[in-house]
Amino acid sequence: MSGARTAWLSRVSEWLVRALEAYTAVLMLMLAVIVLLGVWFRYVVQRALPWYDEFAEFLLVWLTFYGSALAAHRGAHIGFETLTDSLPPAARRAAAIFAEGVVLFVLIALWRYGWTLAQAASFDTALSIRAVRLSWIYSAIPLSAGLMVLIELRRLAALVRR
Repeated sequence: MSGARTAWLSRVSEWLVRALEAYTAVLMLMLAVIVLLGVWFRYVVQRALPWYDEFAEFLLVWLTFYGSALAAHRGAHIGFETLTDSLPPAARRAAAIFAEGVVLFVLIALWRYGWTLAQAASFDTALSIRAVRLSWIYSAIPLSAGLMVLIELRRLAALVRR
């Protein structure tokens, strides 16, 4: 039963990672298209789009946070490998567990306060696109932090099991 559950969780995790990769690729493509469209309108049509600047900022926020979750999954964030590689194996493991614990603590705080920020902005709208609620924009903070918490819990569990 445990093996079946682990296999199921692994499949779900792989699916979520693929969905996150696709989502960040779409965000990057949309950002490129919006910026190029804004430049084209400004310099060719001689008329600036009033909404493109703000929309590009929103896309950049989403891309930053969801891209960070993807980087966390791949282990691509900065680290102190030079320092930790010089430690003996037991100390290296202890340092890795401590570091993952600190990261987990920070991510939980980011999730908690990101959620508070998204709720506080629930009635605010974007300046140039009144149909866009700022809570939709800020929701990237707790959602990506939640994804990173799951990633860190999985990483921490693997370290403790070793």
